Amino acid sequence: MLLNECREKLKELQSEERNSLRDKLVETFPAFLVVIDKDGKAIWMNDPMLKALGYTSEEIKGVDYLSTFVPDEDRKKLSKIFETLVKEKKSTVNENHIVSRDGRQFLVRWSGAPIVDRKTGEVNYFFGIGIDITELHEFEEALYKSQERYRSLFENSIDGIYISTPEGKYIDANHALVKMLGYSSKEELLSVNTQDLYVSPKNRPGPKDRDRIFETRLKRKDGSKIWVEISSRVLYDNNGQKPIYYLGIVRDISERIRAERKIRYLSFHDSLTGLYNRAYFVEELKRLDTPRQLPLSFIIGDVNGLKLINDAFGHKEGDRLLRSVARILKNSCRKEDIIARWGGDEFSILLPNTSDKDAQEIIDRIKESCNKHSCYRIPITIALGSTTKIVPSQDVNELIKSAEDKMYRIKLLESKTTSEFVLDSLKKLLWEKSSETKGHLRRIEKMALELGKAINLPETELERLKLLSSLHDIGKVAIPSKILSKKGKLSVKEWEVVKRHSEIGYNIVQFSPKTNSVAEEILCHHEWWNGSGYPQGLKGTQIPLLSRIISIVDAYDAMTHKRSYREKITRQEAISELVRLAGVQFDPQLVNKFVEVIQRTSK
Repeated sequence: MLLNECREKLKELQSEERNSLRDKLVETFPAFLVVIDKDGKAIWMNDPMLKALGYTSEEIKGVDYLSTFVPDEDRKKLSKIFETLVKEKKSTVNENHIVSRDGRQFLVRWSGAPIVDRKTGEVNYFFGIGIDITELHEFEEALYKSQERYRSLFENSIDGIYISTPEGKYIDANHALVKMLGYSSKEELLSVNTQDLYVSPKNRPGPKDRDRIFETRLKRKDGSKIWVEISSRVLYDNNGQKPIYYLGIVRDISERIRAERKIRYLSFHDSLTGLYNRAYFVEELKRLDTPRQLPLSFIIGDVNGLKLINDAFGHKEGDRLLRSVARILKNSCRKEDIIARWGGDEFSILLPNTSDKDAQEIIDRIKESCNKHSCYRIPITIALGSTTKIVPSQDVNELIKSAEDKMYRIKLLESKTTSEFVLDSLKKLLWEKSSETKGHLRRIEKMALELGKAINLPETELERLKLLSSLHDIGKVAIPSKILSKKGKLSVKEWEVVKRHSEIGYNIVQFSPKTNSVAEEILCHHEWWNGSGYPQGLKGTQIPLLSRIISIVDAYDAMTHKRSYREKITRQEAISELVRLAGVQFDPQLVNKFVEVIQRTSK
């Protein structure tokens, strides 16, 4: 409207009136104003435009506008605009750059109009009003770049990002969130109400709980659940009262939650048995040591034979024994009882609101359950001691010590019976899995005692020789049956496994005071007279006498009876073999005596 008024005034007013109007426009109008004649010569510019370009009004008069004030890249476009103004005699709007004296460029948005002579109808001048939009254009470009940058961050973020309404309608979501929640496309996810993504409605916080980082659980499309961490912000209306959008960054923390739970679990549980550990037991003891929990009972248990199992079958089987004990304890106790692995083979049980009588009933259940279970057919036995706190003044640490002392006394009293029971079980197991039959052991014992008497062994040594005869190969219980019963020659690796049985036997018999007297002889009964035996490479009389006797007798019985790996040979052939190996594998003097015994007893 202002442009039209200016144009009409310029056409109607005489020169003096035009000058007066121009002065008023210059004073009151901050935009660029310019008049150009039909030949493209500059006629007039207002002060703001002159100042921006760095010229005076005299300097611009008559100069070519396009070549002086318009950069090369805009001249062709502006020249066509002039042609259009002349041809169509209509106003137009365009943008082009102008150049100042010192080379600075301004981007100007022009409203241009032709000034037509009323008499001739020809265009004599062009009039333009321009606004410097250089800063606006730069701002728009920066804004566009910023939008593109943030859009790129939005789409390429490894974390999920969303914008939603407070009612739960997704407005936008990035690819990471779509993938995280298991949807096939953004459109599919946007069709889902966010309230339906939460595992529980209470997991979706309201506006007051939004401006923070919170953890919650979301449902994926397939129904699986994930833990997420959401950094959420609320966008309010102009009054700052009504929430209009939720903006959130979502991170899948399921692995972290699982790791934290595992760490938390491991900090309070024994990794082998799954029971609580000692640290947790101590903390629970502090919590439960209150008058309301009285009577408070304690049971301390120690597994019998763990070292024996470890030595005979390896620590893997020892661990299996401990896990079996843990299951027995859990099945024998109540849910509210605290069961913990106290140490290597010790367990502790905390029993709130449990009398001494009730604690004893639990001990009986544990023992009964042990009788029904075994580990490699070896009985599981646990020495158990208990005490009960009845009044608040009693010191729980003293009571636990009392339970331990009672347990150790019981263990000592039961040790003889337990060790004999375990050894008998091992013997039966050996008979079942190898050629070490009862008949073989009886023959070994008979021949060994006859040889012992022939060399005038004292009665005490004959008793040890009798014990050695029954236990010399007890270590074979730990050798796999497939090796013991293999037909044909053993491989190098299998032979190395077999050779371990003398050391295993040594460890086993030390379990019992009744049998540990022959431990050294069991260890050495495969040593050779010339030093090439195992496991220590002893030579000659370094080898215990009873070991030398058993090695001869055992070899003779093995040769004269069928084994899985070879047929038996005759008595005379076996004697010839013993004589041949006298001084190599066997004590030569004992071989001579044994041959005499065999020949005498066979008549």
